[in-house]
Amino acid sequence: MPNRLLLLSLPAMLWASDRFVHPTDVVRAVQQRFQNLKTYSAKFFIEIKESQKNKESSGLVYYQKGGKLNFTFHQPPGDVIVSDGKKLYVYVARLRALGIQDLQLTKEGKNLYETASPDGMMRLFQRYHYRFQNPQQPVTIEGATYYVLELKEKVASGSYEKILVYVNPQSYLIERMVAFSPSGREVRLRFANIELDRDLPASLFQFQATEGMRVVENPLATEG
Repeated sequence: MPNRLLLLSLPAMLWASDRFVHPTDVVRAVQQRFQNLKTYSAKFFIEIKESQKNKESSGLVYYQKGGKLNFTFHQPPGDVIVSDGKKLYVYVARLRALGIQDLQLTKEGKNLYETASPDGMMRLFQRYHYRFQNPQQPVTIEGATYYVLELKEKVASGSYEKILVYVNPQSYLIERMVAFSPSGREVRLRFANIELDRDLPASLFQFQATEGMRVVENPLATEG
């Protein structure tokens, strides 16, 4: 069956009244949905809770097939995270500091941005055991309906030991994620005003270091 026909048939299959919806059905639908995306754009909101301190940030996110990614922060202003599919650029404006990470060297699961590609999405569900958070699904949270998947790390790595994934039951897009680390850090990521398959300029996924930036190569944990 062609991918597009399969994608169109999934909602009807999952909502059939005589069929029990298994978390694996939802995961497959999410992966298939993501595999068929060409581009994605949305508003994002991040809240980090750590050591009784809260930090909030927000902005716009853009994705293009091939692992190309752009998080442009409005708060804090000037911060940018860009991936061209091969390297990840993390720029902190207040420090004028730029981290350049070779994605081939990054340990899987060290950040949530790895899910911005079909391969990253596959790895996420391979590295974690997953189930519905509650037997009664879907559930309504803050006026919206979701399938809520609870992911628990199969092998402890020091990264996120548990992740909650909130899936829209009509579009099979992930609209929220909450990640918990062993140290007590909690990261909440939410998307809004999602647009699919619009034309995006190539410049969004390119980053050029300028004079005066302090550049650090491969700052994230690496293999070996």
